[in-house]
Amino acid sequence: MKKSLGFTLIELMITIAIVAILIGIGVPSYQNTVQQSRIDDATTLINSALSYAKNTAMAHNRTLYMTVSNNTLILATGTTAAAEIINKTTIDTDSNSNLSFTDPGVPIIIFRANGTIATGNTIRYTPGDTGIDMVVGINGSTTITYVGNTGH
Repeated sequence: MKKSLGFTLIELMITIAIVAILIGIGVPSYQNTVQQSRIDDATTLINSALSYAKNTAMAHNRTLYMTVSNNTLILATGTTAAAEIINKTTIDTDSNSNLSFTDPGVPIIIFRANGTIATGNTIRYTPGDTGIDMVVGINGSTTITYVGNTGH
């Protein structure tokens, strides 16, 4: 009797089926991990931009204005096109993500010279069907609420 070298067709089919099942289980979990990582990174960037705006307003003893455009937080000396831009913080370059203020009546955060905020607002970041709402308090602190199905 001749010794067999290699695998039988049945063994290969079973192996492929097991690998397919493992991939089917792992891909959604990986996608959720990647999305949560993007949310965590955005949270850090937004908090850093808010802190920078507050500190810069106090250091220069002047009012500064933060707006949002194309997933970028823009800190400037005014709201007109002629205003000097102090800082830009791009949160995400993905076209599927969205950064915005949730109050359309107040599309701006005004940082006073003493470091307080004239009117609070909520910054929403959604890299898909889930995301966060960051409520910005009068002293610049944030409270995070998860929106959508983030598992939190």
